[in-house]
Amino acid sequence: MQKLNTFNEYLLEKYPTIWNTKIVWMLLAALAAHIIFFVIGYLSHIDPVSLQKYSVKNDYYQDGVIFIHLIISILLLVGWLLMMFKNNSFKNFYPSSKGKLFGQFVQYFIIIFSCTTFYFSYMTGFRMFINNKYSDQEMAKNIDVINRATPFLSQNIEDYTLENRLYPKPFYDLYCETNVDDADRNKKYFVYYNRVYQFYTIYSKTSYKKDNKKNFIMPEPERSAKTVEAYSEQKENSKIYYFKKDVVDLSSYIKTTKPSYYNFSNIFYDSDLSDSYAYSYTDIEYNKDYPDPILKKRKAIINEKTALLLSKKNPAELEKLLTDFIAISKQFRVKNNLDAKIWTKMIFSPNNPDFEVRYFMKDYEPGRTNDYDYSASDEAQTAEVYADSTATTVDEEGRIVDDSIKIRAFNPEINKQIAPDKYFKNNLTDYYYKTENMKDLLKNVDSVKKEDFFSENVHIYLWIAFFLSTFIFSFRITGLKSLLFSVISAGILVLSVVLLTVFYSFSLNGKEEYFASHVTLLVSIVILLIPLFMMNKVRKLVSSIFVNISMNGFVLFVLLIFVIISMYQRDACGGTIYNSETGAVYENCITIIESLGFMLSYIILILGFIFMYFYTAILQKWKAMPE
Repeated sequence: MQKLNTFNEYLLEKYPTIWNTKIVWMLLAALAAHIIFFVIGYLSHIDPVSLQKYSVKNDYYQDGVIFIHLIISILLLVGWLLMMFKNNSFKNFYPSSKGKLFGQFVQYFIIIFSCTTFYFSYMTGFRMFINNKYSDQEMAKNIDVINRATPFLSQNIEDYTLENRLYPKPFYDLYCETNVDDADRNKKYFVYYNRVYQFYTIYSKTSYKKDNKKNFIMPEPERSAKTVEAYSEQKENSKIYYFKKDVVDLSSYIKTTKPSYYNFSNIFYDSDLSDSYAYSYTDIEYNKDYPDPILKKRKAIINEKTALLLSKKNPAELEKLLTDFIAISKQFRVKNNLDAKIWTKMIFSPNNPDFEVRYFMKDYEPGRTNDYDYSASDEAQTAEVYADSTATTVDEEGRIVDDSIKIRAFNPEINKQIAPDKYFKNNLTDYYYKTENMKDLLKNVDSVKKEDFFSENVHIYLWIAFFLSTFIFSFRITGLKSLLFSVISAGILVLSVVLLTVFYSFSLNGKEEYFASHVTLLVSIVILLIPLFMMNKVRKLVSSIFVNISMNGFVLFVLLIFVIISMYQRDACGGTIYNSETGAVYENCITIIESLGFMLSYIILILGFIFMYFYTAILQKWKAMPE
């Protein structure tokens, strides 16, 4: 205790401003709290089950840690203010200079920022745990096993139909037509119940011309012939159209048209693709009409690995893969009731040389009412889309055509076959694997490792610290009475502007945002100028109101200027860019706010500090005024 008193006396004699703000003791207290939150973050997700949810980044707020954060922050800040406000001599800043006043404000900012940013310590501990527990090398091996094993989970019949096949190479290069109306019955096709598959070569043509609505014009002679494109690829200054050419007979590769493991090509998880794009490919379905080349290549690799494993016809090798997959699932505590030996027998069978999918698994735990039946839902939708043989369409001449007649032309035996949805239900076993849980865990591990949680959130805490610092600084300089009058005055000004804007909208009805912003700008300029040029012409209490509003509202004044500039920028290019899909104008107009993004927040913050530094001279003049 004697050493603490000695240290306090040293600070009082040598660094009175530091002694007054208690910054040394507050930073030590904040450091202790940050260590506690680091430990909480490190221990928060030891159980892998805690990672099996949509997003673990929000656990800090959803699991109640934020309430502990708020309680500790409030206790630290209230205790700090009580200790600091005991020093009445510093309230009158005697002796004090312009630099010391600004130094006090900066110390307020540092103290508040350090006492409110425990989230970063929590996330740092969380990330350190994830990096230690789920190393990149180990996770790469695990994801490879998972991607090679999930083709055999057979939880959705649509993953195993013929249009998914990308290996061998002819399937990758050709376009698979599945629309009954667009298939040519006079050429080779394949059919499964009410599904038709016909493989075409394709050719492409690029268009650089646009019409009046800024849409790309299809090249000739396809445009005149009204040739329907198979799919298209939009570029920045061009559009590539792909058209069907010749039908290719793939009978030598296709041994069965029923759902087969040979057709599976979905990617369960790929962290590289998730990094390259704003979305994860694990959340979307592959669309043959708009194929993404990167995704297509990765899917083809999965298809190839699955096909090569099946072609070996080695049950022991498959059982080893499935055993490794179950071991990883057990390590990650993903719920399932799979057995590698039984699972292998479900796939390998002497009377199933083409590896048709004859058994299906659930992706939910049977008997659990709180688990959503994804498989049942998918198949219900499949039944609605494909099994409805009573639907009707209208041909080019306006005649009603029965879909059931169309499909019977391709598959006369359809009435003797089982619909895909019924086939799925008839062969659904009680084995299950919670694939969504595994997918969520892999996503969360990658997101915690790679996402920049600091840059996304730090500016929020910076602004909290800045506004609290200016508020406390205002109270420290002008006193409680002046601060309360300032708050009331600011509220009255805001209300007045709102009422004037409402009155303007009723009377003139147009561009209310311009009226409100310009009135606010004018009022703000007057408030800022009065302390500069008219301080001695008004009473001290009145001038303190303008001083307080100026200190606390300058950054908002700067933001208002950027908003007004952006409004004029939008109007300047309004109507010059037209979006044919939405019908909206100036869709791509980039304003100064949009171009700067988060950088604008830091620019305004820096301007706020610069303003506070120079404004301390005004504060000294105000303090020198007679009461």
